[in-house]
Amino acid sequence: MSAKILQKLLEETYKSPIFGDSFDSESMAKMDDIKHQIATISSGFSNELQQFIAQGVPEFSAKEVADLVGQIAPKTVGFCPALVAGELDDTTRLQAISVAIGLMYWGDQTMDRGDDIMSYAVQLLAGQDIPVPKDIADKVQARLASLKNIETKIDELALPEDYPFVLACFSEQVLLNEVYVRNLSEDYQGAVDKQAFMDEHGKRLAQLITVDAGFPSVSSSLYAIYRQHDSSLPSLQEVYDDPIMVELIQICNVVVRIADELGDWDTDAGHNPEYGVFTLNPFNQPNEAFLRTLFELAGIQDKNTLDKLHEAFMHFHDGNEIRKQYGDFISDTFFSHVRSHIHNLPPETTETFYQYIVLCKRVLEIGYVNQLGDVALAGE
Repeated sequence: MSAKILQKLLEETYKSPIFGDSFDSESMAKMDDIKHQIATISSGFSNELQQFIAQGVPEFSAKEVADLVGQIAPKTVGFCPALVAGELDDTTRLQAISVAIGLMYWGDQTMDRGDDIMSYAVQLLAGQDIPVPKDIADKVQARLASLKNIETKIDELALPEDYPFVLACFSEQVLLNEVYVRNLSEDYQGAVDKQAFMDEHGKRLAQLITVDAGFPSVSSSLYAIYRQHDSSLPSLQEVYDDPIMVELIQICNVVVRIADELGDWDTDAGHNPEYGVFTLNPFNQPNEAFLRTLFELAGIQDKNTLDKLHEAFMHFHDGNEIRKQYGDFISDTFFSHVRSHIHNLPPETTETFYQYIVLCKRVLEIGYVNQLGDVALAGE
């Protein structure tokens, strides 16, 4: 990410365009300190991630590894320091979360590009007892060894009582469920009756892509770092034991998933194989069961809103101009919905889980701003 785009990303995010109060006035004032912290983390992040990825793909040249890190870094290393907005002088743990997210993103991206070896490694990482073909066993073990550094990094950033909750966000919720989504996408391509396939699997697919959206990989990891500095904050066990907070995390997951799917519809359709193989996407396969479950998971109940969303998804590909209009409508509707949901949380929930909710709002803010794209952020 260029310095110009980073500056614009921070400026636009700190304006809190969704909630208005996710960041305080101090954030803008501390911009130079925040950018310095990001620069410090970036250097250590690149060194660590290159070392770990080289471990996972020993067949790659140093240049190939560096290129991979260069692709991953802009989408990971700046976000976490940006979200704490200078409130934590904890470069070590912020680097740890950046590396963990970078490794998760590498695993996800590698599977997106059709790497079966990574799929085996991810299943082993999540504790699945699966047979591995002998001809790729060494490569699977190399990738697994690399992915296991996620556990090491999480151990560095989280208190022991928070560790299992953070780890589950990475290994099970994101990476393992991505394997299942990939398998369903391959089965869909081979299905004779694709409509019947989606009718049968649409609900499960919606559940999978919601959970593997990865929202709590950021919110819960950052919260774990805040708890290192203030152990009086409720533990992640308490967060995940509270049904209102679980519902909030689920809604946030749906919102960021919809934003991500909107940005990826062309690649997911298989039009850009260098960036990703065919993957089921609600903008490309707007099946009734698929959409209905996504709307339910988001907690959207207003019939008029549901009808308009349904129309937007079903007619998304009617033309370039209408695609832009419908895409903006869908994105704005989901972000507006989560804003209303958070504003209407019970006062006791807002008070008890204040810090976690603030982080939820901040992750949504940066996700909303980031979907504008590099060109728009650069003002070009």
